[in-house]
Amino acid sequence: MFKKSFLVLAIFSLFFLSACSLKKEKELSLEEAKVKAQQFVNDNFMDPSAPIEISSIVSDPQTGLYKFSIDLGGGELVDSYISKDGKMFFPQAYDIAELEATLGGDETSTSTIEENSSSDTQEEISLEESTDFDTDKELAIYFFWGDGCGYCASQKTAMSQWAEKFPNAEIKAYEVWNNDANRQILEKMATAYGTTFQGVPMTFIGDKYWVGFADSLGAEMETKIDECLKGSCENPGQRIQ
Repeated sequence: MFKKSFLVLAIFSLFFLSACSLKKEKELSLEEAKVKAQQFVNDNFMDPSAPIEISSIVSDPQTGLYKFSIDLGGGELVDSYISKDGKMFFPQAYDIAELEATLGGDETSTSTIEENSSSDTQEEISLEESTDFDTDKELAIYFFWGDGCGYCASQKTAMSQWAEKFPNAEIKAYEVWNNDANRQILEKMATAYGTTFQGVPMTFIGDKYWVGFADSLGAEMETKIDECLKGSCENPGQRIQ
């Protein structure tokens, strides 16, 4: 029997499946991932008297994760996933339609990673690295991204529309996978907002921040931008100056 609810972790998986890990890590082999996933599930979710075994594990091209099945007994199988760097576990990644509707209704975040990373390139905004925290615009948006992150590419496409829709807002961009100085800026800003850096894209607008990108998150950001331009919002960079 499971010692903890899979429901909580299913919600957890929704969050991370809309973001890229903070940096590129060494990939585990299928066998290494199988051993790690089996140990993690048994140590954290199973009764010690009834451990599970993972009979097979495959690379899932749709999510970019390793996919395996957990046998709960009585013929009940639960599809689960582990990231290829072995750092994230995603139970029941596709059996959460009701949760997706509750948390925003986005159905594209897990199925278009590879498509976004290739097809959005021509549409995404061209970003220049920011060199300071000052702005002559009414609003400064801080966007931390990773080169090769599919969700970052999706957000760049959305921000191309923001640039036209919100000309009084400046987008300050920081690539963090290949730039240690930018990563340090992200770490400091996350700390200033009472959180930690969890993945990219990570966006700061006024007193709010978002990790990951999906259509629902983009809508939230646009609402915040509109709110800030109609009123007044802080420049997030001032928190770390």
